[in-house]
Amino acid sequence: MTKIKVLALVHGQMSSHTVRVLAIAKALRQTGRYDIIFSGDGLYMKLVEQAGFEWIKTQLFNKEELFQRIDDNLATIYFTAENYEKYFQIEKAMIGKILPDIIIRDHFREMAGVGAKIKQIRAFDVFVQKATLSPYYHFDFKPEKLPEWISIFPKRFLLFAARKIENHYRRKNSCYIRKKLKELGLQKYISIDGVRPDLTLFPDAKELFELADADSRICKHIGPVLLTGQDPAPEWLEEFKRDKRKKILIARGTSGKYDMTGLFENTFNDGKYAIAFYGVEDKKINDFYGCGKFDIDNVLPFCDLIISHSGTGTNYSAIKHKVPMLVFYDHFEQQINAVELERKGVALRLDRKHRRREDILASVEEILDNNKFKQNITAMSQSISRYDFQKLAVEYISQGFENFKKQQL
Repeated sequence: MTKIKVLALVHGQMSSHTVRVLAIAKALRQTGRYDIIFSGDGLYMKLVEQAGFEWIKTQLFNKEELFQRIDDNLATIYFTAENYEKYFQIEKAMIGKILPDIIIRDHFREMAGVGAKIKQIRAFDVFVQKATLSPYYHFDFKPEKLPEWISIFPKRFLLFAARKIENHYRRKNSCYIRKKLKELGLQKYISIDGVRPDLTLFPDAKELFELADADSRICKHIGPVLLTGQDPAPEWLEEFKRDKRKKILIARGTSGKYDMTGLFENTFNDGKYAIAFYGVEDKKINDFYGCGKFDIDNVLPFCDLIISHSGTGTNYSAIKHKVPMLVFYDHFEQQINAVELERKGVALRLDRKHRRREDILASVEEILDNNKFKQNITAMSQSISRYDFQKLAVEYISQGFENFKKQQL
């Protein structure tokens, strides 16, 4: 039997943007029906290699280039008048060479979605999209930099204005993708977000992001993509477990924009809490454990609280292990996550003006002293545990591809 050829496209400089597609690829490979090759670049392509997949080095935005374009309140615009054609040609040439039956792409590979729809290539286009970045998620909270006087307007008006602003920025984000689609005569594939995939898989739980406006025929929640770490437990873990103090994990993730090491060093300098610190470099800080990179999945089960940047992978790991959260955030996507977590009663969030020692300590005490946070996150963890993302992803891709082939006949 001829195998179905799959091209998996990731941004290999950020962990979550690699592991989501990698987890799906592993599940597809287990069926024996798919031949999978990766495209990407960056540190986390080592995970692709370790999993035994072949991969093609592909020129992408580097992480620093992306962060330079981050607007802390509204949107990240990474395709521009100067670069959109360049990245389209890169993606088109690669897809044209491989001629896959299916492409599975994560964020920052949207130009590949355009290339997959060209008549001579036409591959089944699967987009693994964060729920918060989809056109089906609507934010209804006030960005930090809006002036206080804005609150004089009725909430109904503010929500209406927020929708208009939201749609404006979605179109602005995708204007060059939309332009390229129109140039190629592919108008029917244009959506408010630029490229309309054949199938969108949300690596999120409905418990956090319901997305009521999504078309259930082509938009599917598969639940959080959580991979248990393959790295050995850190050598200090046993000592950390025996520590009688309340235990806090500080984890900034791979998409934290600002180094807050000094703030945490000053905040937790009295030895009241046992601190495991996932930092950007190995160095001794107070009596902290860790102070370097390690697999937080090994440490979280023993923690009473996690302080994080509200990145998706970290959030779901905390929910999995029933650990309440205190969340900071560096950009708008993380702010959305933080707001939803606080709304669900599993976290507190601190905005920029409250990133001070006294605010952090007050929030830590509030979470640790109020059992509601632990109860809420335990209930959410039990609900989210019903997802089998690997099984669901294979089911939706297989069914979608069969329908796609019938439509092409």
